[in-house]
Amino acid sequence: MRIVWILLLLALAQTVSATTPPDGFVARYSLSVESMPIGETERKLERLSNGDFLYSTRSYATGVAAVLMKDRIGEQSRFRFQKGRFQPLDYRYERNGGKKTRTRNAHFDWQAMRAEGEHDGEAWQLAVKPGVLDRLLYQLAASYDLQRQRKRFSYPVVDRGELKIYELTMVGVETVDTPLGSLTALKLQRRDGEYETTLWMAKELAYLPVRIEHTEDGKHYRADLKTVSVGASAKRTGR
Repeated sequence: MRIVWILLLLALAQTVSATTPPDGFVARYSLSVESMPIGETERKLERLSNGDFLYSTRSYATGVAAVLMKDRIGEQSRFRFQKGRFQPLDYRYERNGGKKTRTRNAHFDWQAMRAEGEHDGEAWQLAVKPGVLDRLLYQLAASYDLQRQRKRFSYPVVDRGELKIYELTMVGVETVDTPLGSLTALKLQRRDGEYETTLWMAKELAYLPVRIEHTEDGKHYRADLKTVSVGASAKRTGR
């Protein structure tokens, strides 16, 4: 088993000097709220047959929590990667199955330099410039920038019909215990009013997040890496 993890780490580490994102990965996390286990989160990066990429997350309750919490949350970003730059094409967020139903979407027209979409049923349009990201893609961009040893993490992001600047601050280096062993992680943090997101990005895993903490509406959410796989198994037919 140990040799399998060593080979996996080597495969991921090879992306550090790459000029494109990894061919694909699937990472699964345990999810808790206020230290209470409630479910799982999956993050997947797929390279599509047409050359685009699809980055997606889905979260759902498991065990006893699944009886009380029916919510399923999904988020995805289809994008291109050209000349070292992420270019979002389509973004979608859905939350359903529980008491709250929410949908958000965005389509990026790079010829017209415009983004348009809907937020909970309300349509919007926005002018955009090269380098603008969507709400999910900025985390993947941060991993890539860490691989390139960049020191500044500032991203213009289309967020619910508005253009915002997401600033990530490096707050330290910590050792995080995971099923893969103890990993060295750079700790990045983003604050936006009462919202706070902290990412632990593991150097040994090409700066894949191994822990994510988020505070929203007075509640503290946490995701811890359980498993990760890379390679052809994460591929899908593109549009």
